[in-house]
Amino acid sequence: MKQYILLTGGHSGLGLGVTKKLLTPGNKLGLIIRNESRKQDFLSELNDFPQDLVSDIDFFFADLSDQEQVRSVSKEIKEEWERIDRLFNNAAIVGSGNRPSKQGNELHLEINTLAPWILTQELKPLLLKSPDAKVITTVTGGMAKRKLDTGLFFKNGSTGTKSAYMQSKQAVMLLMNDLAADESWEGVKFSSVDPGPNKTKMTQGGETPWIIRNVLSRFFNDPEIGTQRIYDAGFGERFSDVNGVYITGGKVVPVKHGIPTHDKKALMASIVD
Repeated sequence: MKQYILLTGGHSGLGLGVTKKLLTPGNKLGLIIRNESRKQDFLSELNDFPQDLVSDIDFFFADLSDQEQVRSVSKEIKEEWERIDRLFNNAAIVGSGNRPSKQGNELHLEINTLAPWILTQELKPLLLKSPDAKVITTVTGGMAKRKLDTGLFFKNGSTGTKSAYMQSKQAVMLLMNDLAADESWEGVKFSSVDPGPNKTKMTQGGETPWIIRNVLSRFFNDPEIGTQRIYDAGFGERFSDVNGVYITGGKVVPVKHGIPTHDKKALMASIVD
């Protein structure tokens, strides 16, 4: 049976590696991508793949920092696809320079937390039509015992790049775990996966904190390791029956904290109807 697989952030970095692994007969791929230029850059990376597979990829265009565009692209996908078997929420930023989104939200919160939550909610009808739907969200390390501090996103002035990134990933993991416990999502499994530190354009980009970019990144893994971990969260046999879990170091690790009601309300208040 054909697998319908949708990815954000599937055009570069670890996401590109996952896309390449998925580009096989029997899979129908869809990529949510910002613009035509990024699409062309992505296609240039696939010259060694059979062109009949490449030409069968569906491209959907949206800026994930714009909630209106996230909803609009979701509507387009619902009109064109019959179901979704795997949704990979992989797109993320680190180092936004404390810029606000169109909605006025802190940009890490907008792209790393709210965008995947809104997208997943909007695509719920297609996920429920799959006999084996999974939502895989890429997070980061150190999530198992960390407490959520949503107040960080609503303070004036600098939040600190590393803190904002970590908290935005903690928030999206807890929100996805919250959906996993919701009976209305029965039949859909949720996993948050830490790919570990990997050498990618994001971790070595100019807005990444200097200490990470120039010192710690020399000890980071080859991207293939992180790519495999994300792929395994969606298709690995040992994770086939897990739900509402955090996968780090290639294994499921219990999460100590849930999402408090007041924190969830604060996050939901950042969503524009």
